[in-house]
Amino acid sequence: MHARTAQTDLTHDVEAPRVGRRFVTSVLSGWGIASAGLEHAQLLVSELISNAVLHGSGPLRLLLAEVDDGRSVRIEVCNGGTGQPRMRHAEPDELSGRGLQLVDQLSRGWGSSNVDGETSVWFEVRTDASA
Repeated sequence: MHARTAQTDLTHDVEAPRVGRRFVTSVLSGWGIASAGLEHAQLLVSELISNAVLHGSGPLRLLLAEVDDGRSVRIEVCNGGTGQPRMRHAEPDELSGRGLQLVDQLSRGWGSSNVDGETSVWFEVRTDASA
């Protein structure tokens, strides 16, 4: 079985999270992804793209790839920033600062790298019936 992949470029603006969610929904629905996996993917990709728009620079790239024999999908958001994401613990009255906590709690795993001036943040979610 060959792993399926998909990617798209996003503009670095406030519309990017919405456009990214629509792309993820379209691709994963076409791949027959279970609803819980799709819902988690939509939420988490929105968080990562929002972070890239707020903290990164340049155009964004969104990559999707099946892993684990199609039982999971890896979603990666790349931007031209040089910083590394860090999980924070937001105070109850803060309006932001919880995105990576959601990624940590709802994904199978996540990570980041910075190579040649490009920051990449990824996560994996289950896509089969046990998602």
